[in-house]
Amino acid sequence: MDDNSRNIDQQLREAYLATLYEVKHLGLQLRIEEENWDLEEFLIDNNAFSWAFISAWNPFSKPLSLSENEIRHSKLKNFAKNKQWVFTEGFGVPQNKEWKAEKSLFILDISKIEAIHLGKDFDQNAIVIGRLGKAPELLFL
Repeated sequence: MDDNSRNIDQQLREAYLATLYEVKHLGLQLRIEEENWDLEEFLIDNNAFSWAFISAWNPFSKPLSLSENEIRHSKLKNFAKNKQWVFTEGFGVPQNKEWKAEKSLFILDISKIEAIHLGKDFDQNAIVIGRLGKAPELLFL
């Protein structure tokens, strides 16, 4: 656990860890620190070595209206398009049914530093990152 994660409420940290990070149309269901052979196969098939799962919804885990979240998601998508990143949409599906699934982007071959900056630019507490051969990692910002 890094120093930044100590500043995050324990209940919120557990919620992030319990979330299912899903890209349904690719058949990917990712969980933190769990190896995923479907993900590995997808990365190999697409000649990708790193990835990030980032949302623009609910900055600093403060719920916004659907329309506000959709605007933020569009800005994230436009930013990714302008950077010419290869990405697709996914959802962070919380275990707690009181929270709605958050639209997110699954971005291929984004560097860890770029992913951190992107998450910070969109006021996120955490992002999910990974590399070929490694389980998904929750990174607190």
